[in-house]
Amino acid sequence: MKKYIRFIAVFATLVLGFSVYKKEDSNVYAIELENKIDLLIENKDIQKELSLEIEKLQNEINSMIERENNNTQVEVVTVSFVQTSTVSKEYIEKTELENLAKKKIELESKLQDYMIESVKLEKQIEEEKKEELSLNNTEYLKGIWPVKSYKEISSPFGQRIHPITGKQSFHKGIDIPAPQDTDILSCDDGIISFSGVMNGYGNVIKIKHFDGKETLYAHNNSNVVEEGDVVKAGQVIAKVGTTGNSTGNHLHFETIINNENINPINVVN
Repeated sequence: MKKYIRFIAVFATLVLGFSVYKKEDSNVYAIELENKIDLLIENKDIQKELSLEIEKLQNEINSMIERENNNTQVEVVTVSFVQTSTVSKEYIEKTELENLAKKKIELESKLQDYMIESVKLEKQIEEEKKEELSLNNTEYLKGIWPVKSYKEISSPFGQRIHPITGKQSFHKGIDIPAPQDTDILSCDDGIISFSGVMNGYGNVIKIKHFDGKETLYAHNNSNVVEEGDVVKAGQVIAKVGTTGNSTGNHLHFETIINNENINPINVVN
């Protein structure tokens, strides 16, 4: 319930922000966009909660159906001051089953509404980012450095001698050494498109950003976000590690524009 209240509160702030800053176009854009992202995060959180409730209800329904199929009937005695009556357990369970099914349908309908709303929000955010790209005549918007306080690059973008194979190969990103479990930050606002293990890369996070670029963070000791999560620039998404084919603790960081890897140095401030 608290999530629903926060969702409504953020939406109200969005409307208020638009009305208050209507005369200052640049401020309107910044405030409106930030609130839309916050609203999208709240929306996704509510979707998760609703999905868990629906799953729980379905498990209850399945258990009741299984019991019913076993044909176990027990008489339940109801006592009143006037008379004693018996009601079959089968009748009671049938009523409970109908109520659970009805509640599940209601939650599924609510979940669908939130999913539709989240798609609309994503498209609005993407459209505003495209407008900013057009105004700045650029293919992407610059993000932030993904490992705070650690600026050294141990292996640059481009051709190199692979530290494990000893052969020349193309390095798709840059390697940033840092102690194990150092915070890895999201380069920009976006949605987690992958969180898991990738061959050779170990634990990987991949983000699709609202301006169209993608970023990849590899060899993580652990991932702290899941696929589908909405993240903001500077948010912790993983911890530095040395999983996969790696010679020590570092972040392997890639930036992809139009399905092509480009030098991350050009994409971050």
